[in-house]
Amino acid sequence: MTILKLNISSKAPLDYPRIDVQFKPEVTSFSERIKHLYKVLAGTPYYSADRSGISRLLDAGCQIFGFEHALLLRRLSQQVAEVVATSESDDDEDPFYMGQHIHVENTPSEQIFSDGASHHYKNVPSIAAYSAAFSYNGVDVNAYIGTLVSSSSTEPMVVCFFSSTPKEADFSAEDIETIELLAEGVACMIDLQKAQAQRKLTDQAMFAMGSVKTLDEYLQQAKLPEVYGVPARVVEVLQRRIGRAQLGIGHVAEELNLSKRTLQRRLQQQDISFAELRDQVRFHYSIDYLIKQHLSIDSISASLDFSDRTSFTNAFKRWTGLSPSTFRKLFRDYV
Repeated sequence: MTILKLNISSKAPLDYPRIDVQFKPEVTSFSERIKHLYKVLAGTPYYSADRSGISRLLDAGCQIFGFEHALLLRRLSQQVAEVVATSESDDDEDPFYMGQHIHVENTPSEQIFSDGASHHYKNVPSIAAYSAAFSYNGVDVNAYIGTLVSSSSTEPMVVCFFSSTPKEADFSAEDIETIELLAEGVACMIDLQKAQAQRKLTDQAMFAMGSVKTLDEYLQQAKLPEVYGVPARVVEVLQRRIGRAQLGIGHVAEELNLSKRTLQRRLQQQDISFAELRDQVRFHYSIDYLIKQHLSIDSISASLDFSDRTSFTNAFKRWTGLSPSTFRKLFRDYV
C-alpha cells in the first residue's frame, strides 16, 4: 500500500510547482451561495447519491470560496486519511483521486477529526501549530477551510477546501455557515448512497428468490403485441389515443370505420380479443410512465383511460403481481 506523505517544507516538489494565480470567488453574497448550492442539488438526478453528486457539491464549494482543491476525507488512523471524493477535474495530472491515502498528522484536518469543530486559516503557515508550510501530495496548502461531515450511516468525515495561495481577507461567519451547509449536503448524499445500495441488495435478493422479475423481464413481458392485419391497426389506434382520447372498443372501431360487432368478429378470427390488445398496450405504456417519466398514479390512470386509480392499480397487479408504487420503488434506480 502506497501512502502519500505530508511534506513539511517551504518548497513544493518539482512535480507540482506552486500555483501563483490568485483565485477569486465567483459566488459572493450569502443569498447567491444558497441559490448556487440549490441549483447543484436540483441538477443532481433523482436519488443519484453517488460520488459524482458529492463531487458536484465540492465543485460548488471551490467556486464559492475561490479555491483550487476540495477533499472529502475518511480517517484511517491518527496519521492517515483516505480520499473518499474530490472536486471533479478534467486534468489528467490532478494530484488527488478517490481511494488515495494521505498523511493528515499535524494538519487542520487532523484537528477537525479530533475536536469536531470547523477550522479555517487564511494563511496556514502563520499559525504556530502549523508553523512550516505543508502540502498534500505536492500541493501547497496555505488558505484552508474545513469542517466535520456527520452522516447517520458512516463514521464522521472531514470536508475541506484549500488553496496554494494565502487568502487576502479573513473568513467570515457566512463562510463558516456555507461550509456547514455544504457538509450537511454531503452527509445527505452519503446517507442516500448507502440507502440506495441497501435497496439494491434487497432487490437482488428478491430477484434471486424468484419473487420479483428483473426490469428487463418485465419490459420483455410488456412489449407491444406483434400482430398483423386488423389487430395491428387496433394497436396503432390505441397508441395514437393513449393520453388523448378514450380507449373503448366502440371508439377504436369508429376510428377504423368499422362497427363494434365487425371489429370483434375480425379479431376473433385471429383468436385475439380487444381486451387483450388493450391490456398489452396499457401495460407497455404504464412501465414507461412509472419508471422513465415519473408520472403520478392518478395521471397514469387517466392517460390509460381507467375509470379510477384503483382500477389501474388492480390491473397492474394482475400484470406484474406488484402495485404501481412498489414497482416504481424497485426499479427507479435501474433506468
